[in-house]
Amino acid sequence: MDYVNLLDDALTYTKEGIFGKADRWTKLIVAIICLGIPMNGYVMRIYRGATPAPEVDRWETLFVDGLKLMIVGFIYAIPIFIVWILAYGSMLMGVISGSMTTSAIDGWTPNLGLMLLMYVVEIIVGIILPVASIRFARTNSFPEAFNFSAIVDTIKQIGWINYIIAIVLIAVVIGIPICILIFGFILVGGIIAFALGFGNMVILAIIAVAVLILLVILPLIGVFQARYMTRVYDSAAIEV
Repeated sequence: MDYVNLLDDALTYTKEGIFGKADRWTKLIVAIICLGIPMNGYVMRIYRGATPAPEVDRWETLFVDGLKLMIVGFIYAIPIFIVWILAYGSMLMGVISGSMTTSAIDGWTPNLGLMLLMYVVEIIVGIILPVASIRFARTNSFPEAFNFSAIVDTIKQIGWINYIIAIVLIAVVIGIPICILIFGFILVGGIIAFALGFGNMVILAIIAVAVLILLVILPLIGVFQARYMTRVYDSAAIEV
């Protein structure tokens, strides 16, 4: 699998379709502000193979498709929630009921086996969900989003190693720059504000600016990632 070509294609797609279109970019920022629902709907259009990047229009469709994709993601997250509750539920109930003191909370540790299980489930979901989401977008069928035999077959066609490397690569390419940009901005700004003796309001303002920066770049990240995973999916050359 030519990962450089995949990344270059996703970058060109995003640059020409969003970065070079101020009106489209602005609409996607609004889509994210609307709880991200229409943004998910826009991602569905990319998953369906729209080339070049589609217009941000027919908002009612964006909302409906976005909600559908969120439901698919929520269902896939249920096993993670269940394991999390098993691992942390006793402490949470103790805090809610008031029966757990501060010292007890400090000394409480979750079951290591359940913690390990939760990480395993998260990894499995993280591997399956991209293919499941694209399959759902193209079939518009909820059962197909959970057709595990077809999903696994698609990953086999891509190649398990190729596919896992592709997922790790996109996570690194997106995650590291974002962490450096946002947390670096907050850290440096906070240090400067503290050194100059500014109050908490200035620090809160710095955090607010960091959030605004993130809001502006999230459409680029969403489109870039959606296009990249679509190309990875299409490398399987399977008709759904």
